[in-house]
Amino acid sequence: MQQNEHGNRKTPEKSGYYAIRSIAVGIDCSPHSMASLKTAAELAARTNAELLGIFVEDINLLRMAKLPFSQEIRIYSPEPENLDTAELERLLRMQAKQAEASLQREAQLFRVHHSFSVRRGMVPKEVMAAALGADLLVLGRSGRSPTCRKGLGSTARTALSGSAKNVLLMRTGFSAEDESVLVLYDGSEPSISAIAVAIDLLRPGNTLHILMLPQVYGDDKAMADRLAMLIPPDMLRVEYHTLPAVTDSRILARYIRMADSGLLVLSDRMNLPAETIYNLIEEIDYPVLLVRDSGMNR
Repeated sequence: MQQNEHGNRKTPEKSGYYAIRSIAVGIDCSPHSMASLKTAAELAARTNAELLGIFVEDINLLRMAKLPFSQEIRIYSPEPENLDTAELERLLRMQAKQAEASLQREAQLFRVHHSFSVRRGMVPKEVMAAALGADLLVLGRSGRSPTCRKGLGSTARTALSGSAKNVLLMRTGFSAEDESVLVLYDGSEPSISAIAVAIDLLRPGNTLHILMLPQVYGDDKAMADRLAMLIPPDMLRVEYHTLPAVTDSRILARYIRMADSGLLVLSDRMNLPAETIYNLIEEIDYPVLLVRDSGMNR
């Protein structure tokens, strides 16, 4: 991987390309969800956007509680106990209150307008429906389910595969305030859009990493020339990393880990196969912003 750095530049004025007016965030009180909420509040403060909190009462849990053979195992009881529908309803209401309190705390901390909604149904479907009008949907990479301990949770997968919205997947241990940004760039218009979005989101003092993916040998020169027009050399702290033509998500993940950046910004409408993009997002353990909205240039 070839690398070229331009350091100690002044931070550019925001381009206004990424016009965020509303940010929806799914809240289920899991650690990744709390990281998502904090990031969503930070972004809402920086963009003067409204913050929309969403909590979904999982209909599958309620259906399961009604089954005669459903039981739960508690750490303080040696015997499994029958699931109680009324108790589960009470716990869901408590979780909703905790989610709303968390939203209010972050909104007050960052001084942003906010609203909160509680829905009931299939979690991925209800989150997508509640976030339909938002410019950005922020989710944890995984949720509360034990099956989501590794890789992406079901709501994150649904957002990637079926939502037309721009999706930011967060995890614990990262902050939108402190991290550098890495963009996948292959010369396509969608990848150029991703670069413009990354510039708008970059914080002063942080580095913009551009991972260039030439489609054929020799394309890197033309790609670099176009980047020079997009990113004036005296405006950013930026590092260019040039890769050979590659479509293997595992190889891309290896290079991303070598760059050791924070947020990864990319589009699933660039020249790389969509399957490669989704496999890459699944494989890496970094926050990811998937840029999709063709109407972001407003």
